[in-house]
Amino acid sequence: MEGHANSTDNDADQIQNCVITDSTNQHNNDDDQNQIPTQNHLEFQVIEPPYSNEGSPSSDSSFLGLDDTFTYDIHNAPDSDSLLYEILSRLPLKSLFRLKCVCKHWQTLISQRSFSRFYISRMITSNTASSSLPFRILYRYICESEPEDVLNRFRSESYNSSGLYLSREEHKAIKFKVLGVSNGLILCCSLGPLVYHVCNPVTRQWVTLAKSTKTQNFFAEGFVSRVNEDNLVTDYTVVRLEMDLSVVRQEMLTSFPDYLHLEIFSSETGEWVGYRVPCPFQIAFPKRGAGPICFKGVLHWFVNDHGMVAFDPYKDPKSCRLIQLPADRDVQSEVTHDGLYRLCDVCQGKLRLFQVAPDASSFYCFSMWDMKDYDKGEWCSEFKVTRSDLSSSDPELESWLMKATFLPLSFHPFDLDVVYLRCVELACLVSYNIQNRQLDVACKPAGAIDDLSWRVVVPFVIPTWPTPVPIPPVKVVIPEVDPLRVFNGWW
Repeated sequence: MEGHANSTDNDADQIQNCVITDSTNQHNNDDDQNQIPTQNHLEFQVIEPPYSNEGSPSSDSSFLGLDDTFTYDIHNAPDSDSLLYEILSRLPLKSLFRLKCVCKHWQTLISQRSFSRFYISRMITSNTASSSLPFRILYRYICESEPEDVLNRFRSESYNSSGLYLSREEHKAIKFKVLGVSNGLILCCSLGPLVYHVCNPVTRQWVTLAKSTKTQNFFAEGFVSRVNEDNLVTDYTVVRLEMDLSVVRQEMLTSFPDYLHLEIFSSETGEWVGYRVPCPFQIAFPKRGAGPICFKGVLHWFVNDHGMVAFDPYKDPKSCRLIQLPADRDVQSEVTHDGLYRLCDVCQGKLRLFQVAPDASSFYCFSMWDMKDYDKGEWCSEFKVTRSDLSSSDPELESWLMKATFLPLSFHPFDLDVVYLRCVELACLVSYNIQNRQLDVACKPAGAIDDLSWRVVVPFVIPTWPTPVPIPPVKVVIPEVDPLRVFNGWW
């Protein structure tokens, strides 16, 4: 309890340490120090308090993401809480929720929907939000045995100094796998036996889903959630794509299925429901796939020869459609390397495909397409660059540009011009700027990254506002009552 009290005191100091500056007249005379300012606007600056290392302050400071200096019109304030709104909305989430303990008035104010809307709107419109919102590239496989330990992996001390990549643990058995993220929630599963969990790393809430009756075949799970006008998650859906292993391996098969065998879990019903969805073509999945891409609430799985098969879990009747990938991409590379050098994901509301040439002697090194018309499945080529077009401010990386092997990992969630890749020879993560064609070292993970690719990582953004995980209803089985036992008073 003492730790909580100290944290609250520090956070309260953050409110009290506001610098008030006269924005119209500067008083240099000592006799004016006690005079009340007469200007209409006051300039405030929220100063972050000095934390000790024991309190893990870095996680707090990384939540800021908003400008901490603002001008306030004291004569046109709508109400007495408006200034407090302005100050509180500039604090880190962790500090903000600790300040609920200061007094009942602050607790009520911070808990209001109007305040959460104000906080989120400031976060979205802030000029610095995109550069400071916490963004992590998570390694899918976690070597922990308990859900609480898995949540600990999302703490700031689990990240390397750059705060970008959450590395894997070597020489440990894998116990959990991160399957997908949606609106700040994470879907993961414990391996052996297979159990699904949905958690929020900010609130540390953890919900275990009901078990499915089917656990034999391989599943490529998708995760979709919906939010209301307050940006709070209202419900979520887990979709499991059942794939027969013989179909995946493509062993001794003359034909492939022309349907999708799906199993869907809804947080609104708390049940798994199976569907057999017909497809217009026969479907063959890659041997080494990953979870589907979620775009506009629709899940997209990669399929051989056709590109992607799309399925909307919220649309009835259940159906799917095929979306072709750009015709001018390197198809041979996809076949040879099973899509390893291809990155397809969503960035700032755009469905984007980024492809790297696996061979350093190839004429083009990087190529990218954006989906221009989703309904028609039309792509538009954005660029194709050669290795001679590339540059780097890092001398070592510069010396490797003409011969290095790059594997695409993730798009930057807020910057359309940044793509993250793995440089195999230098064992580091690099960022590629699309505009100036420059590569820079983003971080050098401490752990092994020999298997690092887009298949085994998940980009994750800390949500702008903590949202509770919707809890699915639980069916209560009422036993049949023996009338004789009731008569005898046994109940």
